[in-house]
Amino acid sequence: MRLLSQHDLAGRGNCGEGTALLEQGGRRYLYLAHEQGPVNYSVLDVTDPTAPGLLTQTTLPHGDVRSNSLAVADGLLVVAYQVRQPGQQPAGIEIFDLGRPAEPRRIGFLDLSGPRSRGTHWVGYTGGRYAYLATGTADSRPAHPLDDQFPVIVDLSEPSRPAEAGRWWLPGTQEGDDDPPPARHEVFDSGFRAHNVNVDPQRPDRAYVGYLDGGAIILDIADVGSPRLVSRLDYHPPMPGFTHTMLPRRAASCWRSATKPLTTTRPTIPSCSGSPTPATRRRR
Repeated sequence: MRLLSQHDLAGRGNCGEGTALLEQGGRRYLYLAHEQGPVNYSVLDVTDPTAPGLLTQTTLPHGDVRSNSLAVADGLLVVAYQVRQPGQQPAGIEIFDLGRPAEPRRIGFLDLSGPRSRGTHWVGYTGGRYAYLATGTADSRPAHPLDDQFPVIVDLSEPSRPAEAGRWWLPGTQEGDDDPPPARHEVFDSGFRAHNVNVDPQRPDRAYVGYLDGGAIILDIADVGSPRLVSRLDYHPPMPGFTHTMLPRRAASCWRSATKPLTTTRPTIPSCSGSPTPATRRRR
């Protein structure tokens, strides 16, 4: 591996978890989310990987919102917005048309703000009808303030009018649940909330969720309106928590590594390792 180039993004780096590549009209466009403001997202021309060029860089409306996650597919750019405190705006997802890749055009917004919602931390979209979020909602009532985001499926068949299609949360994490709230981690409590929701387009009936202190979760989403739990691996303890990211296999992993492919007819959770050290973890 060797370095081909570097771009300083006009001095506004600090890129987040959203990175997407679009090839169109013989050119390649790289879309980058930013960990925090003032930048919303950046668009670069990386057709020549040795000479990337910054084409577009948008800004956020205020300092209490971040757009840490984005996705690109089917001519759409979807950007997630999370606010610092529940009740602030904008919180949710914004949809842009990429007919002109260097000039995304806003065409839709799904408002997921609410009195106890910080909005959307993650958006996953690989094309087709549905996007997959880790988010709060206007009507969510977390039993604990740290448990405020869960998987939500959004219908993008009309990108100008995105609509919720389904949701699921870890039982016990919303007020009124029949299940008791989960036992808090005594030393490092990062919350029982979804961080990412990944769906392999070749297996669209499964969602793979990194649920922070709730572990690694697989959902059956064949009925998008009623997701159900297939399996869960909660390895906290002995790990301190914070299952950050889970990816389906062909290449399944939880944070860093996995040992079992998820290609059998009976879905399983992979063995996971590599939770971040306590000193590096903070609420995001």
